[in-house]
Amino acid sequence: MSRYELSLNDAKKLQKWALEVSGAKKFLDTIPKIPKTKKIKPGLYADYYIDDEELEDDGIDYCTPEIAAVWSVDKKGEEIKLGGIRAYNWETYWLEFGYDTEVDKAENWWELIKEEYNKMLNTDETK
Repeated sequence: MSRYELSLNDAKKLQKWALEVSGAKKFLDTIPKIPKTKKIKPGLYADYYIDDEELEDDGIDYCTPEIAAVWSVDKKGEEIKLGGIRAYNWETYWLEFGYDTEVDKAENWWELIKEEYNKMLNTDETK
């Protein structure tokens, strides 16, 4: 392992740290974990999967793996990522909404996710 890589065990510790420090854990605990089955019922789900490829270094700095995500599943079974959390070396974390927006507080992040999910519920595609 090079000096900037994380082991999966360390990434799980980083995950636990970031969920607690960010305040996001209390919100993620209110929704079920995304099931590993092929057919998933419509709803909002938490995902705690850590991608091994994100634990490798780029030779410059520590990695910033995604340590949690929130997914919406519509009636067609399509999974749509609404937000995620990335963490860096037990120093900081990022609350991401969508694919390119960072949010300052877990409360604001969760409100944006709920608003987006409710918009999706009210579209013709999900009725």
